[in-house]
Amino acid sequence: MDYPQVLEEVEACWRDIAPESAMKLAPHDNLFESGADSFTFIRLLRSVEAACDVTLPMLEVFETPQLATITRCVIEARRR
Repeated sequence: MDYPQVLEEVEACWRDIAPESAMKLAPHDNLFESGADSFTFIRLLRSVEAACDVTLPMLEVFETPQLATITRCVIEARRR
C-alpha cells in the first residue's frame, strides 16, 4: 500500500464532502480546526470506508482528526 496513493483516495473523498475547503487543507491539518463539524467528519469517514472497503477505528480518527491519520488507518485496515 503506497501512502501517497491512499492519501489521494482520502483527499478525493474530502473534496467530494467539502470542496470549498479541500484546496487549503494539508494532510496534517486538524479537520475540526479547519472548519469541519462532527457531521461532516462522519460523512468523510463513511465515504472513505466505502471507497476503500475498510472499517476505520472511530476513536483513533476522532482523537487525531487529520487526513494523514485516516490514510494511515486505511493502510493498516487493508493489511488485516
